[in-house]
Amino acid sequence: MTTSSRYAVALHVLVALAHLGEDGATSERLAGSVNTNPVVVRRILGLLAKAGFVSGQGGRHGGYKLARDPKKIALDAVLKAVEPDGIFPVHENPPNRVCPVSCGIKEVLGGVFARAEASMHDRLRETSVADLLRRVESTG
Repeated sequence: MTTSSRYAVALHVLVALAHLGEDGATSERLAGSVNTNPVVVRRILGLLAKAGFVSGQGGRHGGYKLARDPKKIALDAVLKAVEPDGIFPVHENPPNRVCPVSCGIKEVLGGVFARAEASMHDRLRETSVADLLRRVESTG
């Protein structure tokens, strides 16, 4: 089991598009920035487009750009777009009826995970893609 990096890649793509401005970029160019396969970036671009954060299309003459002002793209909204089931899902294995831990753990973890994610979303809501871009550009 591994933790998904979809969210980090989505933020990378959005910050790259904010940096490029109206010029936008192809999925291949964005994949070069992330240093990953363009297919990975295209899947994430699809999720970001569905959420209204990017516009554009793939293909030979395609390209993507931000569909919103980067100041108006809060990090919590991006997380919801690319990880709609949350980042702390409870496993889907059926409970072992003879084990009291197995019978109660999903309900207990569900509550703990829901509170943790709510706190995380509150913090992420305070930061925008524009804030990340500003930080990235100040490190160069």
